[in-house]
Amino acid sequence: MLRLNIYHNIHLDKNQRYDLHQGKDIRIIGISVPVWFLGKVTSEPAQEVFCNYYIKNPKKEIPIKILSDGYEINLPYRPSSSIEKMSDDEWRKLNRDDTQKLEKIYDSYKKEVSSKNLLDICDGGSKFLNYRELNKIFVKEKELNIMHHITISDIEELEKSLN
Repeated sequence: MLRLNIYHNIHLDKNQRYDLHQGKDIRIIGISVPVWFLGKVTSEPAQEVFCNYYIKNPKKEIPIKILSDGYEINLPYRPSSSIEKMSDDEWRKLNRDDTQKLEKIYDSYKKEVSSKNLLDICDGGSKFLNYRELNKIFVKEKELNIMHHITISDIEELEKSLN
């Protein structure tokens, strides 16, 4: 089956990250790296493509749209689940005496995947959002899987790599 993986690398400054979290739309130039797969054959080495990214935060799941000049990305909204409250002594006891229960607690925990991840650490984020999205489309009655790998990080990370 023919498959397309698209790696999206987007760098935002602090104002853009916070604007997105507050629901404002952002247009920015980022890097897209499309790689085709057919069995074990790939189109690598892939070409980096500089393109427009229209990023929105509707707080609901909307698939990525491929546009003539780039992509429209709607940030995912998958809030975290909470871990049951217990004292440090109870946690230590679980770690020592009941590792299966402790593992079950951690397995049931869902990590946040939303614009909140883009906030600074002091505001509960990590200045970073990384997720995947699988889209299926039909071209000439054949199914095509498109896997988007989205990485949105602070512009400081890009600047550090240039020095």
